[in-house]
Amino acid sequence: MTLNTAGTGAYQVTRADQVPDRQLDELTARDSAVLADNYGRLRDLVEILNEDVNEAHREVQKYDLDQHARSKAKRSVPTLLHELSTDRGMAWRDIARLVGVSVSAIRKWRNDGAASSENRLVLARLAAFLDLLDGFLVEDPAGWLEVPMADGYTVRHVDLYEAGRPDLLLDIAGLRIDEISALDRFDQEWRARYRSDFEVFEAGDGDLSIRKHKPN
Repeated sequence: MTLNTAGTGAYQVTRADQVPDRQLDELTARDSAVLADNYGRLRDLVEILNEDVNEAHREVQKYDLDQHARSKAKRSVPTLLHELSTDRGMAWRDIARLVGVSVSAIRKWRNDGAASSENRLVLARLAAFLDLLDGFLVEDPAGWLEVPMADGYTVRHVDLYEAGRPDLLLDIAGLRIDEISALDRFDQEWRARYRSDFEVFEAGDGDLSIRKHKPN
């Protein structure tokens, strides 16, 4: 028996590990039990390492977004609003919602730029986030935020951003997780909370239409 210390952890390598050409049905009961135990330990190590890597990636991704936002914050408030509304095509009500202020406040900022430093950074963060989506080849980031995340449910990507989970959206855009997995991490009760009374269907003429769900 030898000890393998490569990687992040140590595990035992037994005689059963060292005979890969042997068929599993030729292993003795002792060999198979030891082999199963060793691979079980290895799976545990991989899962721990995977979670550590995921957590580190989330922290780096958050740092990247924060740095990008601080760089964007060098621009004036009217310039940021022009970028979000004209360049990105966001409606004023959506900008106001994601910043957490009224539409009238947005209009005032547009005219005189008198937003607080905190609100200026929130605007910059939204603009920076849309830039990061560009990097994941999302051609219309503002439009993508409005797309429903699951058929038959009202929850949209923008709801996760508003709730402070841009990390999940970046993971979706980067194809690391799918929408359903992201929703499960976001809110375990999302199926009950966001269930829609309507459904989209293909009408007889081939166009998409909307109708109320039929009762079960």
